Amino acid sequence: MAAAAVMAPLVNTKMEVEAPSSASPPSNDLYQEMKTMERQLEFVELQEEYLKDEMRHLQRELLCAKEEIRRIQSVPLVIGQFNEMIDANYGIVSSTAGSNYYVRILSTLDPEMLKPNTSIALHRHSHSVVDILPPESD
Repeated sequence: MAAAAVMAPLVNTKMEVEAPSSASPPSNDLYQEMKTMERQLEFVELQEEYLKDEMRHLQRELLCAKEEIRRIQSVPLVIGQFNEMIDANYGIVSSTAGSNYYVRILSTLDPEMLKPNTSIALHRHSHSVVDILPPESD
Protein backbone atom coordinates (compact mmCIF):
# COMPACT_ATOMS: atom_id res chain seq x y z
CA MET A 1 0.00 0.00 0.00
CA ALA A 2 2.87 2.35 0.73
CA ALA A 3 4.19 1.75 -2.77
CA ALA A 4 0.84 2.72 -4.25
CA ALA A 5 0.89 5.98 -2.33
CA VAL A 6 4.31 6.81 -3.70
CA MET A 7 3.25 6.04 -7.27
CA ALA A 8 0.11 8.17 -7.13
CA PRO A 9 0.47 11.39 -9.08
CA LEU A 10 0.62 14.54 -7.06
CA VAL A 11 -2.32 16.76 -7.82
CA ASN A 12 -2.26 20.41 -7.00
CA THR A 13 -5.62 21.19 -5.51
CA LYS A 14 -5.09 24.94 -5.69
CA MET A 15 -5.98 26.42 -9.05
CA GLU A 16 -4.06 29.65 -9.10
CA VAL A 17 -4.21 31.75 -12.22
CA GLU A 18 -2.11 34.85 -12.49
CA ALA A 19 -4.01 37.78 -13.88
CA PRO A 20 -2.13 39.86 -16.38
CA SER A 21 -0.88 42.94 -14.70
CA SER A 22 -2.04 46.25 -16.05
CA ALA A 23 1.42 47.68 -15.56
CA SER A 24 3.79 47.49 -18.51
CA PRO A 25 6.86 45.25 -18.28
CA PRO A 26 9.85 46.86 -16.65
CA SER A 27 11.53 49.27 -19.01
CA ASN A 28 14.92 47.84 -18.08
CA ASP A 29 14.05 44.54 -19.81
CA LEU A 30 13.01 46.33 -23.00
CA TYR A 31 16.14 48.44 -22.90
CA GLN A 32 18.33 45.34 -22.53
CA GLU A 33 16.50 43.66 -25.40
CA MET A 34 16.99 46.73 -27.59
CA LYS A 35 20.71 46.88 -26.74
CA THR A 36 21.08 43.17 -27.53
CA MET A 37 19.38 43.64 -30.88
CA GLU A 38 21.54 46.67 -31.66
CA ARG A 39 24.67 44.60 -31.00
CA GLN A 40 23.34 41.83 -33.24
CA LEU A 41 22.59 44.39 -35.97
CA GLU A 42 26.11 45.82 -35.72
CA PHE A 43 27.56 42.32 -35.97
CA VAL A 44 25.45 41.47 -39.03
CA GLU A 45 26.41 44.77 -40.69
CA LEU A 46 30.07 44.01 -40.00
CA GLN A 47 29.69 40.56 -41.52
CA GLU A 48 27.96 42.07 -44.56
CA GLU A 49 30.82 44.55 -45.08
CA TYR A 50 33.39 41.76 -44.74
CA LEU A 51 31.56 39.62 -47.32
CA LYS A 52 31.31 42.55 -49.75
CA ASP A 53 35.06 43.17 -49.41
CA GLU A 54 35.76 39.48 -49.90
CA MET A 55 33.58 39.43 -53.03
CA ARG A 56 35.44 42.43 -54.49
CA HIS A 57 38.75 40.73 -53.74
CA LEU A 58 37.64 37.47 -55.38
CA GLN A 59 36.37 39.34 -58.45
CA ARG A 60 39.79 41.01 -58.80
CA GLU A 61 41.46 37.61 -58.48
CA LEU A 62 39.15 36.20 -61.16
CA LEU A 63 40.05 39.03 -63.53
CA CYS A 64 43.76 38.44 -62.87
CA ALA A 65 43.37 34.70 -63.50
CA LYS A 66 41.50 35.33 -66.77
CA GLU A 67 44.21 37.77 -67.84
CA GLU A 68 46.87 35.16 -67.03
CA ILE A 69 45.03 32.59 -69.17
CA ARG A 70 44.86 35.09 -72.06
CA ARG A 71 48.57 35.79 -71.63
CA ILE A 72 49.42 32.09 -71.70
CA GLN A 73 47.27 31.53 -74.77
CA SER A 74 48.74 34.54 -76.60
CA VAL A 75 52.29 33.14 -76.74
CA PRO A 76 53.12 31.77 -80.18
CA LEU A 77 51.53 28.34 -80.00
CA VAL A 78 52.47 24.99 -81.49
CA ILE A 79 49.85 22.81 -83.18
CA GLY A 80 49.60 19.23 -82.01
CA GLN A 81 47.35 16.20 -81.71
CA PHE A 82 45.85 14.95 -78.50
CA ASN A 83 46.62 11.25 -77.96
CA GLU A 84 45.44 10.13 -74.53
CA MET A 85 44.13 11.50 -71.22
CA ILE A 86 46.20 10.23 -68.29
CA ASP A 87 44.27 11.88 -65.44
CA ALA A 88 42.26 15.06 -64.85
CA ASN A 89 45.32 17.31 -65.26
CA TYR A 90 47.71 15.49 -67.60
CA GLY A 91 47.68 13.85 -71.00
CA ILE A 92 49.90 12.61 -73.82
CA VAL A 93 50.14 14.73 -76.96
CA SER A 94 52.19 14.67 -80.13
CA SER A 95 53.51 17.81 -81.74
CA THR A 96 53.71 18.48 -85.46
CA ALA A 97 57.44 17.73 -85.18
CA GLY A 98 56.53 14.13 -84.32
CA SER A 99 57.55 14.09 -80.66
CA ASN A 100 55.23 12.78 -77.94
CA TYR A 101 54.94 14.68 -74.68
CA TYR A 102 53.40 14.06 -71.27
CA VAL A 103 51.91 17.49 -70.60
CA ARG A 104 49.67 19.45 -68.28
CA ILE A 105 46.20 20.36 -69.57
CA LEU A 106 44.82 23.82 -68.81
CA SER A 107 42.09 23.36 -66.19
CA THR A 108 39.66 25.64 -68.02
CA LEU A 109 39.45 23.25 -70.99
CA ASP A 110 36.57 20.79 -71.26
CA PRO A 111 38.06 17.27 -70.88
CA GLU A 112 35.08 15.79 -72.77
CA MET A 113 36.27 17.56 -75.92
CA LEU A 114 39.75 16.03 -75.68
CA LYS A 115 39.42 12.90 -77.76
CA PRO A 116 42.25 11.07 -79.57
CA ASN A 117 43.46 12.88 -82.70
CA THR A 118 41.82 16.18 -81.70
CA SER A 119 43.83 19.17 -82.91
CA ILE A 120 45.12 21.22 -80.00
CA ALA A 121 47.26 24.28 -79.37
CA LEU A 122 50.34 23.70 -77.22
CA HIS A 123 52.31 26.31 -75.30
CA ARG A 124 55.53 26.97 -77.18
CA HIS A 125 57.89 26.30 -74.27
CA SER A 126 56.08 23.99 -71.85
CA HIS A 127 53.98 22.16 -74.49
CA SER A 128 50.98 22.37 -72.12
CA VAL A 129 47.60 22.06 -73.80
CA VAL A 130 46.20 25.60 -73.79
CA ASP A 131 43.40 25.38 -76.36
CA ILE A 132 41.30 22.94 -78.36
CA LEU A 133 41.17 23.81 -82.03
CA PRO A 134 37.89 23.60 -83.94
CA PRO A 135 37.39 20.48 -86.11
CA GLU A 136 37.55 22.60 -89.29
CA SER A 137 41.25 23.23 -88.65
CA ASP A 138 42.14 19.54 -89.17
